[in-house]
Amino acid sequence: MNLLLETLLENGLLINAFGVIGIGLIGLAALKLARRYQSWGGTMMAVGAISLLVARLYMVLAPHFIDNDVLAAIGPVGISLTIALPPLLLVFGLAGIVWGLWGHERWLNEETR
Repeated sequence: MNLLLETLLENGLLINAFGVIGIGLIGLAALKLARRYQSWGGTMMAVGAISLLVARLYMVLAPHFIDNDVLAAIGPVGISLTIALPPLLLVFGLAGIVWGLWGHERWLNEETR
């Protein structure tokens, strides 16, 4: 197999890049929606997308800067936060996007009546 393809598949660089780009595009679309229609649903979607983006970037970058020295410096509470924070950001981000879509759709239905 090609060395470049093996590197991309083994390290997940291509999948991570597409994930970050996709989440960034969702965030930009939500910000545009929030500015154009001034709906709270668009704002909630933007907050959810930003939360997903922060969690995804943390998951991609954490293996490169978190080592035993950092873990020893932050202590047990910090270690617990480094374990718990990414899943919480992912859950709240997804919930924010879904809630924002629902809210914006509801807001549009109320505006057209």
